[in-house]
Amino acid sequence: MNKIQIHGFASEGGFVSTANDYIGASSRGSLKLFEAGVNVSVEPLDRLRFALQLTGRNVGTVSEAVPRLDWAVIEYRFHAAIGARAGLIKIPLGLYNEYVDIDSARTAILMPQSVYPIRNRDALISHTGFAIYGTLPLAAVGELDYQVWLGTLTIPRSALELTGATLDSVDTKYAVGGQLFWRPGLDGLRLGGSVMQASIDFNVTLGSSTLSQLIAAGKLAANDTGRLVVSQKPTTFWVGSAEYMVGDWTFAVEYSRWLKHEVTSLPAIVATVDEDAERMYAMVTYRVAPPFELGTYYSLTYADVNDRNGRGPKFGERFQAFQRDLALSLRFDVNNHWLWKLEGHFIDGTAELQVTANPNPKRYWGLFLFRTTVSF
Repeated sequence: MNKIQIHGFASEGGFVSTANDYIGASSRGSLKLFEAGVNVSVEPLDRLRFALQLTGRNVGTVSEAVPRLDWAVIEYRFHAAIGARAGLIKIPLGLYNEYVDIDSARTAILMPQSVYPIRNRDALISHTGFAIYGTLPLAAVGELDYQVWLGTLTIPRSALELTGATLDSVDTKYAVGGQLFWRPGLDGLRLGGSVMQASIDFNVTLGSSTLSQLIAAGKLAANDTGRLVVSQKPTTFWVGSAEYMVGDWTFAVEYSRWLKHEVTSLPAIVATVDEDAERMYAMVTYRVAPPFELGTYYSLTYADVNDRNGRGPKFGERFQAFQRDLALSLRFDVNNHWLWKLEGHFIDGTAELQVTANPNPKRYWGLFLFRTTVSF
């Protein structure tokens, strides 16, 4: 007999910041924190599963009139030690990337933005390709969960911030990654790491004003179309993770590096860029009573690991080199299908902000959010 499961959710909320625009027009306040989705899972045979999820969003600057396919997989578990997936597959990156679309699975509204930035959500939630996964027993020292995958990414146009140019298209040449988690004999503890690497081409056309200036300066030929390719060859993410769940407590720590080597088809005009960003957080959550959960985390982002304090010429203001975020969250479960959340962020620095949306950023700012979610 077929095993069919259908689940769904709908979330609505709002946010406001004391300064700077994050997610969307947060400095003026916004109710654009809507998400809704439905997922279906079918098991026609033992060890064989088909599953997919459709999601619609109106979150800040992201508005999807037509629901998008977040993931859609066919998987077969040959044995506890090995299984295979194909399709549009969730990316195993860090402790929680495979669950960022499930509001009821966490206390926070915004997961630590150093490792799970909301503006990268659509690009990093899934890949199109293949994956192998399984669990290996390690006798007296627990077990090992692993995943290895290969595919391509769907990159939204908002992924590349441009001034004086437009983004025509994005071409992911490849994306590859893996994850390894060790679960020792201590219940609730897992330790491990994840890695992902991709090669991406952004096809760009210079704006008419920028193109005219470059032609006048003799840097481009008079008949140049202004088209160029910005290539990240490669961009690499790796994350080291630790989580311990004991009783009503959850403790999590992650440390990550995001490395990018970016070249263009016009190196005389646009210089090669090498970035090494450092990202980390520590998080604690506690279920006070059956309906209440409290959570807090401290998240750190350094745009350049070699210039954490922004003293070099790369940053207009020193505080653009970092972002330090202390977050406090409260969750209240009305029942098994309905919850409310409140959250406050006290932030020093602006490394996660889009420069084009914040021409005059403020160093110290607060971000406050509320959200309610119904699920079935």
